[in-house]
Order: sequence, then structure tokens, then C-alpha cells
Amino acid sequence: MRLAALFGFGRAERRIDTVEEAIAAVAEVLPGFVAFDAAVGDDGHAALTIDRHGRLAVVVAQGSKVRACKVEWPMLRTIDGGILIETRDRRFSAVVLNRLTAVDIRRLGMPPLMQREPAVIVRQPEPVEA
Repeated sequence: MRLAALFGFGRAERRIDTVEEAIAAVAEVLPGFVAFDAAVGDDGHAALTIDRHGRLAVVVAQGSKVRACKVEWPMLRTIDGGILIETRDRRFSAVVLNRLTAVDIRRLGMPPLMQREPAVIVRQPEPVEA
């Protein structure tokens, strides 16, 4: 914990906990990158965003600020405990999206599944006598 935060000065530690926060953060840091979906790590430190062209950007919360950089699909790989993104950028080095799986990444950018309504039995057939 920083000294300023301890005394209530300055901005609090920034977190990325929702898809909406990740999309807003990448728009703030990478002008021109318009994300529409994200996969967010459960620790609130990082997220992977995607735009309508399938391009990716990783967003990392560092203190009261966020940083982002564009990444390519081959930079992602599955590790124990999450997804590792090897950014090849000194400011980021490697980023881990905690508790995400390859399935979470494959769902990135896909439309949600349709909600099915429960079946309702309209009429019960009458028993046939022999």
C-alpha cells in the first residue's frame, strides 16, 4: 500500500473487474482501439480485449493508472492457473489472466448463447385402454 493511499490522499488503486471497465480502460489508453468484449482476470489486475476486426489488446492496472498494448493471438498460452500473455514489451513483460481457461479465450467476442425458455406441457395425452 502506498503512503498516500494510507493517509487517504491521491487516487485509490485501480482495478479492472468487469468487461465494461476493461473496454473503458483500453479506450482511455489506446485511442482508436474500439473494443467490444473482454476476458477479465479474477484478481482485477488485467484483461484481454478484442475489437470487431479480431485484434487484441491487453490492459493492465498498475497503481492508479492503466496501461495497454496490442498483442497477437500467438502471444497467448495456457498455464496452470490462467492464461499467459507474452507481450514482448518491456513495460509489461508477461501478463497473467488469473483463473481463465482456453475456453474463456475462445468465447471472447462470440455472441451470448440464446436463453431457452422452459418447456411447458400444454396437454397431457389421455391413457389408452386396451
